Amino acid sequence: MGLMSGCERCGVARRPVAEIHERGVPHGSGPEHSQVHDYTRVLECPECGHGVLYHFSHDCFWPWEPDDPWDMDWTWRLEPEDLARLRQGLAGCPDPLFARCACPAHGALRDDRRADVTEDEARVLLADDGLPTVRRRRDGQR
Repeated sequence: MGLMSGCERCGVARRPVAEIHERGVPHGSGPEHSQVHDYTRVLECPECGHGVLYHFSHDCFWPWEPDDPWDMDWTWRLEPEDLARLRQGLAGCPDPLFARCACPAHGALRDDRRADVTEDEARVLLADDGLPTVRRRRDGQR
């Protein structure tokens, strides 16, 4: 479990492109075993240009179920053209790496995160208003 720091394709360390959502505090930063921390971000490999949409969720809120994992995560692959569209949709954003940004693009991404993304690959599309949306990559789509 957990996102590898290096790209699965070439091994180079990924860099953040956009922080979409964050809630709570990391484990150990708040009350012991009574906290939630989750976030959604987009990362890119600077070598090959491929990326990932990554969502992490930590929940150690007391009382917890013994078989309920504290940490869960989900990853969706993004192609270089998806990252290009994401950057285009975030062009008017004052700070793409600020998860609590109130710009329209961040708002659209927060409203849309994981919407219709059930496969391991996602697409970034631009809506008619130019705001980025995240969707499942369908067979044959590029």
